[in-house]
Amino acid sequence: MSEQLRTFAAPPPQSLDRDAAGALIVGFNGTTAPDELRRAVAAGLGAVILFTRNVVDAEQVSALTAVLRSERPDLLIAIDHEGGEFSHLAPANPWPLASPRSLGELDDLDLTRSSARDAAATLASLGIDLMLAPSVDVNSNPANPVISTRSFGTTAAVVARHGVAFLEGVRDAGIAGCPKHFPGHGDVAVDSHLALPRVDRSIEQVTAVELAPFKATIDAGADVIMSAHIVFSAYDDQPATLSRRILHGLLREELGFTGVITTDALEMQAITATQSIEDATVASIRAGADLAMIAIGEADPQALTARLVDAVGNGTLDEARLADAAGRVRSLAASLATRNRAAGLDGAPVREVAARIVARQEFPALGSSPYVVDLTQGLHPAWNPYFSGLPEVFARVAPASDGVVLRGEDSAALATAQNAAIGRPLVVALQDAVRTPWMRAALDHLLQSHEGDVFVLCTGIPEDRALVPAAVPTAVTYGRNLVVLEEVAKALTRQP
Repeated sequence: MSEQLRTFAAPPPQSLDRDAAGALIVGFNGTTAPDELRRAVAAGLGAVILFTRNVVDAEQVSALTAVLRSERPDLLIAIDHEGGEFSHLAPANPWPLASPRSLGELDDLDLTRSSARDAAATLASLGIDLMLAPSVDVNSNPANPVISTRSFGTTAAVVARHGVAFLEGVRDAGIAGCPKHFPGHGDVAVDSHLALPRVDRSIEQVTAVELAPFKATIDAGADVIMSAHIVFSAYDDQPATLSRRILHGLLREELGFTGVITTDALEMQAITATQSIEDATVASIRAGADLAMIAIGEADPQALTARLVDAVGNGTLDEARLADAAGRVRSLAASLATRNRAAGLDGAPVREVAARIVARQEFPALGSSPYVVDLTQGLHPAWNPYFSGLPEVFARVAPASDGVVLRGEDSAALATAQNAAIGRPLVVALQDAVRTPWMRAALDHLLQSHEGDVFVLCTGIPEDRALVPAAVPTAVTYGRNLVVLEEVAKALTRQP
């Protein structure tokens, strides 16, 4: 531990209880701070994570974070904020961050940097100082069910350079970023929210692909890194979050990371299918994590603190390891308090992303009343779409349009949509159809049955474009950012 860290991390007299609390990041229910949470913050809680359930508007979020910090100014307040369709801050943020894949495809590092700065400045203005982004997973497997356009691309080089630019933008805004999910969540076909993924690649392969973006962002000064609930068999038979070989040996010793390691949410099934959240909390800190994340609204920081204290007492957790974890968290909080903060850019970066995506492709003029069939993924526990789907987006710019959102196989709804589209131009939107058999079947049916103009809009990973017959006009948006989709809708609904 550095001398600077020892200075920042000097514990108060009740050091064990305070260190245990300081190694936790928890979620909560409601839009005001519960009394139990406020007491936990005062007692040394390391961090709080916000979700959609905690957000009404900007004024409310600012008041919430101010109340939490009134209990202890050096509390870290975090939020997932990666960009694209999903935003926990939608009601408080008029300029949603572009999807990482769109930034990677445009491949303009200045635009990525300014996009991250603009988003991070919004967080800073609301009292949030830890942005749990970027995802620097290399989305090398199109069947990946959970990363998709959260990644900048399919190669380590693209992800590394945009991960660094994004991190620089976040730091320009004066807050902390968090590359994730270490050692890499890109080459899986299993969602760790639901089961435990496994990667059976060699150390050489993992080093060349998965680790390269993490190494680049560490070298660029990453403050926090989030672990993945994935077994990397070349290193350990435990998921990375619980593996000392990976968190301490690989991330600390081999890659030289000295900042804060946070786990992903420990309530995910990849972890809790085999053990309790409480046991996983102890195991993750023992493995080398500094913040054990329990993101559910029912998280009990007092009980979790007591569990860590008990683990020290019964010898299953070393007290020095716990003190080290809490010390790193305090060091980050102290650093953030001294940073200069650049102002935001009032949404200019995402407007530029939208303009460029439209300008580089051809969009036929379909008129003001197309029928839109939005074939999209089912709702996901980690994602919170901030709009209902493409019909809503089109209706904003073309009130005479209509449509339906389909999030799963539904032959009756598909037949109804087919009939409703008769006599109208048809827009079919796809989101990651390459990994979704029902979606591919629905696309084929609509293309074969509709008489008249058809346009296919690929709103997920651009690999979907290969599924569209060459004779059918199509375009890609590299994600479902509202500003981008509105510009696309304007282009498509103009008069012929």
